[in-house]
Amino acid sequence: MARTPASKPSEPVEPAKSAAVPAAAVPADAVSSDAVANDTVVNDTVVESTIVYVPAPSYLDRVRLNRMGPLAAALVIGGLVGLVLSMLVPSPANVWALMLLGTLVAAAVGFSVRYLSYSSSWRAQVPAFLGTVLGVHVMAVTGTISGLGFDNLPAMLKISGPGFDDALLGAMAMPAVSTGTVLAGLIAAIIVGWGPRDEE
Repeated sequence: MARTPASKPSEPVEPAKSAAVPAAAVPADAVSSDAVANDTVVNDTVVESTIVYVPAPSYLDRVRLNRMGPLAAALVIGGLVGLVLSMLVPSPANVWALMLLGTLVAAAVGFSVRYLSYSSSWRAQVPAFLGTVLGVHVMAVTGTISGLGFDNLPAMLKISGPGFDDALLGAMAMPAVSTGTVLAGLIAAIIVGWGPRDEE
């Protein structure tokens, strides 16, 4: 009877590798570009989701940030204050009243421009100078002309002096080159730039 050859012992079968391999067991070279791209997208998404809400700047901050803001504010404040103070000019105008009212215009424009400017350099001093010159000129000329009267003429002639409108037109037509207006503008510029010299 023929003897059947004995079967070879079965070789040990290696267990199937699990799909879930620890990240530490994967070599660095085996990381695919897709995984890096996915990590980048995730990180970018996390960074973009962090939003910081900044409050909107106020109206005064917008004036400060605007390049022509201090100049516009100086002209508006100088013109308005000059018109208001022109009503206080006495009817014969005297030097002391004009000096006092001019100083008030210079102080109003100077402190306003200093408050509305980030720096006290010439970029703030020039607008303060121009606004004060405009305000003092309008105040002095309008207040002086509108206060003129013809008191020595007979009342039967019914002639009165120029009104406020005519005086304002005269102030706008007259050049502001007087020493008083320039002095008031320089006072406003000194108010804006007063302080220690900035180190360059």
